[in-house]
Amino acid sequence: MPILAEDELERLPIPAAGTARAVFVAGGASGVLAALEERAEVEGFRVVAIRYDRPPPLTALIDDVLERLAELALAAWPDWADDGEAASAWRKSAARRCERGLSPLPRGWTATDQARGLARAIDAGPLVVALASDDPAPPPGALLGLARTAEWLAREAPARVVVVLPEALSGSPELDPVAFDATHVRARTPVNENESCSSPRARITPLIGRPNPSSRGETILAARLERDAELAGLFRYNVHVEAARGSRFLVDLVWEEGKVVVEVDGYYYHRDERAFCRDRDRDYRLSIAGHLVLRLPEAEVVQDVGLAVEKVRDVVAVRRPRTPVEQRIGR
Repeated sequence: MPILAEDELERLPIPAAGTARAVFVAGGASGVLAALEERAEVEGFRVVAIRYDRPPPLTALIDDVLERLAELALAAWPDWADDGEAASAWRKSAARRCERGLSPLPRGWTATDQARGLARAIDAGPLVVALASDDPAPPPGALLGLARTAEWLAREAPARVVVVLPEALSGSPELDPVAFDATHVRARTPVNENESCSSPRARITPLIGRPNPSSRGETILAARLERDAELAGLFRYNVHVEAARGSRFLVDLVWEEGKVVVEVDGYYYHRDERAFCRDRDRDYRLSIAGHLVLRLPEAEVVQDVGLAVEKVRDVVAVRRPRTPVEQRIGR
């Protein structure tokens, strides 16, 4: 039984393809989900995270998981992975629905067909799917539903499935299907159980070179930047940037020539102490490698994208070489 502290999550075991395993946490699920995203950046796999305030019963859970996968696949359209089955009947049917802005869940297909097709559209390699809940007292049967759904998704997608739940639930017999060799994460800092936050229902790690479809702020900012006469075409999205001390980071936006990095930070994934420290170390390493880093709160971008664009314009102006005329007049 692996036991990790909160600051050791980079060693979190990830199940093999076709396998589902539980992770029991003494704190909230956010640290585990953030650690999976960090691993994905380095190791090149994609993570789908689906959170539940209260897990639904088994009869509704599989349909709900399919709806969440379809939501993410629609957001990622047309940048679907090419897994060699681009001409398959399911893919053609799903693509036609996406072109009309509809959920890619075409009628006449089994749940297994839908799960496999959606997973392959999102990524050609085995996804890491995290089914997470911080509910310490789910209704009877809900945990069995999570365990059975995780097994089904791992087998049929196929995927690597992690079920992230409170430590208090680790003794439930309903979780026996996924509790073998489960990982236990111990909190080193007190947990504020009354802290409230708005967490995303479903999230996917970004595709290299494209705005993250799970980040509303990032997609809104990218769309506005590409319509801006001065800034259009300047930035690349979700690419790796070399930093100091041999480090390499996946950044939200980067103007490579001017060495300007822009990060759009959602509160949920940047709110705990571990994320706070990680972000500052990241900024330090980028800064001493010569990058100018601008962090924008996602809520601010969504509420006033015009202001966000002006902030981006300001940092770009700092790094753009001045013309001879501007130099003479001191601009």
